[in-house]
Amino acid sequence: MIRTLVAALVCLCLTAKVLGLPDIRVKRAPVSTPSDPTNPAGLMQPLPPDNMAKIPEKPKPIKIAESPECLEDVQRLCADKAKANNFIVLDCLQDSISATESLSSQCDHYLWKYKNKLSKDIRFDRALDEACSPELEKIPDCKKLPKGEGKIIPCLIDHYEQVKSKPCLTFLNKMASIIFSDFHFMDFFMKNCSQDIERTQCGRIENLEPESTSSHQQGKTIFCLNLHRKNLTKTCKKALLRVAELQSDDYHLDRPLYYSCKADRENLCHDVVSGNGAVFKCLYKHLGDPKLTPDCKEKLEARQALIAEDVKADKSFYTACGRDIEENQCLKKNDNSDDEVDDNLRRSSVLLCLEEAQSDGEKKVSPMCIQAMFELRSELMQDFKISPELVSSCEKEIVKECKGLDAGGYTINCLMKLAVVKHKGGDEPELISSKCKAQLSQLLHVANPGEDIRLDLPLQRACGDVVTKACHDLQAGHGDVITCLLENIDHEDMTDECEEQLLLIQYFAVRDFRLDNHLFKQCQKDAFQICKSNGYADPNTMEPEHGPLVFSCLHRAMRSKNPNDMKPSRGCVHEIKRVLRERSTRVKLIPEVEEACMMDLAEMCSDEEHKQADKEMECLQDNFDDLGERCKAVVANFTEEEMEDIEMDRILMKACTPMIKTFCRELLNSDAMPNEVLDCLIEHKNNLEMDDKCAAGIEHHQIISMKDFRFNHKFREACQIAVGTYCTHKKTKYEVVACLSEHVRNDTLLEKEQRIEAGCQKQLKFELLQRGESINLDPKLKAACHEDISKFCKSKKQGEGEIIECLRGRRKKLTETCHVLLFQREKDEALFGDYTVHHLCRKMIQKFCAADQNEDDIMSCLKSNKNAIDFDDRCRQIVLRRQIEQSQDYRLNPHLQKACRLDIPKYCSQLYDGVSKDKEMDGVVIDCLKKQYAKKANSLSTDCEHEIKAQIKEAALDINLNPVLMKTCKSDIKAICLNEQFQKDGDEDDGDDKFTHGEGTIIECLKRNFFKLKNPDCKKEVAFTIAESRIDVQVDPILQATCQKDLIHLCKTVAQGQGRQMSCLLAYLESEENLLSRNCREMLKRRKDLWEYAAKVAPAESFGELYEQISQSPSRNYFFAILFTVVGIIFIVGLSCGRVTKRVRAELKNK
Repeated sequence: MIRTLVAALVCLCLTAKVLGLPDIRVKRAPVSTPSDPTNPAGLMQPLPPDNMAKIPEKPKPIKIAESPECLEDVQRLCADKAKANNFIVLDCLQDSISATESLSSQCDHYLWKYKNKLSKDIRFDRALDEACSPELEKIPDCKKLPKGEGKIIPCLIDHYEQVKSKPCLTFLNKMASIIFSDFHFMDFFMKNCSQDIERTQCGRIENLEPESTSSHQQGKTIFCLNLHRKNLTKTCKKALLRVAELQSDDYHLDRPLYYSCKADRENLCHDVVSGNGAVFKCLYKHLGDPKLTPDCKEKLEARQALIAEDVKADKSFYTACGRDIEENQCLKKNDNSDDEVDDNLRRSSVLLCLEEAQSDGEKKVSPMCIQAMFELRSELMQDFKISPELVSSCEKEIVKECKGLDAGGYTINCLMKLAVVKHKGGDEPELISSKCKAQLSQLLHVANPGEDIRLDLPLQRACGDVVTKACHDLQAGHGDVITCLLENIDHEDMTDECEEQLLLIQYFAVRDFRLDNHLFKQCQKDAFQICKSNGYADPNTMEPEHGPLVFSCLHRAMRSKNPNDMKPSRGCVHEIKRVLRERSTRVKLIPEVEEACMMDLAEMCSDEEHKQADKEMECLQDNFDDLGERCKAVVANFTEEEMEDIEMDRILMKACTPMIKTFCRELLNSDAMPNEVLDCLIEHKNNLEMDDKCAAGIEHHQIISMKDFRFNHKFREACQIAVGTYCTHKKTKYEVVACLSEHVRNDTLLEKEQRIEAGCQKQLKFELLQRGESINLDPKLKAACHEDISKFCKSKKQGEGEIIECLRGRRKKLTETCHVLLFQREKDEALFGDYTVHHLCRKMIQKFCAADQNEDDIMSCLKSNKNAIDFDDRCRQIVLRRQIEQSQDYRLNPHLQKACRLDIPKYCSQLYDGVSKDKEMDGVVIDCLKKQYAKKANSLSTDCEHEIKAQIKEAALDINLNPVLMKTCKSDIKAICLNEQFQKDGDEDDGDDKFTHGEGTIIECLKRNFFKLKNPDCKKEVAFTIAESRIDVQVDPILQATCQKDLIHLCKTVAQGQGRQMSCLLAYLESEENLLSRNCREMLKRRKDLWEYAAKVAPAESFGELYEQISQSPSRNYFFAILFTVVGIIFIVGLSCGRVTKRVRAELKNK
């Protein structure tokens, strides 16, 4: 410590001696000598006479304050107490120069000569030897320089970082104000920049003594070179940056900036002590302050431009982060040669390096450096002028489109808005050039505003209220607040202004995954391993329009089906899905779609309705079939993924979140998959409590999923193998469903082994049920029945199967194409599922039917229980309606079709082959089977007989189930049975007459009035109906109900079937009729009489039928006697009369 103090004292003494200050050791009376500024310290006084050569007289030290040239300036500008010290006076005069104060030309010239001689005084070099001897030993480049030429001090200043001793630092700091006041005194600068100064006309160096140039104006030469920085040689540019580094410690050393910002320093940073770049730092913080003078702001921005290329020129930042920069090797040299500027000194490279170290768990960055990094990023976002590349690349955009905007981040915000705006087609140029957009992306890549909302002032101002309401519990930083805002973008508290600013930053975040802090943290390692990028790449390598699309790479890896491909980590996958959900509704946030679909958007989705409501993606999906090939491909990929995760549909989720909690709470508690939740919503879509907007969103999902097989994840996963095997050429889900359902139907009805696996069949059933719910989900049927819907079903709702049910009730009046396609739908629903039945009979199915029953079994279950006391009336009505439809065509009854598949070709082929297969057969095939059932000679197969008996029994109670009889006897029914509750079941314009269900009143009326029937065909059909009931008591439910007690009492030992119980009752009627109850006896008699009448009306159509009728007739013995008599007469006549023909000789026969 003592040595240091002694050395400092010696240094000060030597400096004072050299500068001509009073000697602090020996006081002498001054010797009067003329003032000569060329010999300021009296070093160039004339020599004395020879006899006094051995004892020279010490020259009188020159005082600037007493020189005639500067006397008035010193008195005007400097305090009296400082006049004895040349250094203080020199600083005073230099620092007092301002816009309103200036030195006289004589004093200005005197000071320049004084400093010029002073800097080359050999005594300075000798003093330097004493104060800086350790440094000179370490820096041989400075030690070997010749003394007395003013080169050693600039050399040491150039190696300022290597100076450690306090005396040397004190000495150099004192001299720095002189050296940096004029570029002529900086030897290393002059050597490297003389040609550039001349070429750029930034200064006059041809004169050794530039009397015409004010000393304080010489600093403007450096400022001028800075403005021409791009045109400088590499060596000069390096020297220029070195000057900026050396000036960074004290703003006094940057003379142009000092003179421009003196007043601002007093107004804004008056309490900041100069040194270590503190004043610079303070002024940088006020770049956006309206109080900052334009001249000062210009100089500060020019200096920031230098800092952009050399981070060491920012003393405060480098002081805070120097050790971290060194430890993390952020200044590691490139392969550049020595005369090239090192790109690793660039502010952006250093900042990215430090942020990479900060994000790496193994490395640490000091809190002081982290704060300095934040402040630097904030400055970058607030003032575009401190980013020189952005200024030069975006000059036209800033002037033309962002005029009037300046600090506070609004110019950068303006450029961001220009980048988002796209001209959809046409020859109109974009508002922002690719070059400008690339530089803007680079700036955002470095500043990373997505990490902290405070970095983006326009965003912070726009979203302040929303943050307070929706994200109040989160601290700024780590991307938490911005992520919260994005998750609440559809929240009721979200404002349009905040949403707009959020989408601006998201537009760039989708093109640079580092701007999404949460995504970046979770996926950084995955990005390096899978995409060979760590996110900290040099921003200069970014593509102008797309940026480093690391996110797309990660997304592809997540979606890859190749088991050999590397997959992102679980945390990364979670973040990828979050980002996809946040960006799903805006085409601008999906770069691949925006680029590929620009023309399609302009043509189909350019109206304000789609733009303002963020429905451009929905519009593209709605027009999927009309999109261009490239656009269709990317929209298909997006939609496929969206269908896997309904949370990507923000509009749907906004409307349906309360509905999910209401209807699907169990799935939420069990952490179900998103597609399972969607299935739940579809199931409850028509519930009375369902929100209309949610229902509309669900239906949109359903409609879109019909456009391509891949759009339904669950269906695709379940049926992928079957589709690849049996439906290879089918593209849309509509076609695939039709193809698969045909295979399943054929295998089921033919009782073959099912080719379609059970899982696919289950999903196929679900898809067909959806199709029956809304006409919108069946585009082919909707197109085919467009006219009929407008004519008959205009008042019906789109959903709940109402329109389809309306069409089914008017099938006779439909157009041909509509009728044919509707019948095809009915066949599918009969086998796979009927939406209306399931919708109206949900509770009844749960109550009466097994959970694992097939669709046809469910229908049979409902039919058998429809007359239960507690059976729902709406369900009963739809079951009866379906029974009537099934009676129209056996193909609508899968049970009967399967059971009678062999009997129909055998007994009804003529009818079957002669009727169109595209529409209902009006019950002719079922009627044929009924008649065949009544003929015991040709009995049906067991399964078919069972089904036909059920049909006959049901038809006995409801004439609507016997379409042939009802059609044939319509006029007779109206004429004779008007009092039997005839009515029309349906709307007044329905063309199909239907009669009251149940009780069998109409049929009983026809039977009672058999002889009154006028239509022969009707009488014949009634006769057949009567004949059917003769076979067995079970097929005549009215007779069975009347004789139920008698059956139990008299025929309890007789098994059912084959007419055994009917024979038992008839036997008692003939032999012991008194044992029968009166009602049963009377009805049996009426039935017996009807059977006889029916036999007359319905004559036998074959010999077998004739024989059967004769054998069953009470007068059968009479018929047999007549037959045998006729045969006997013919025999006798033949014997008596001989042959009738002429005899022929044998040879003629043989010939």
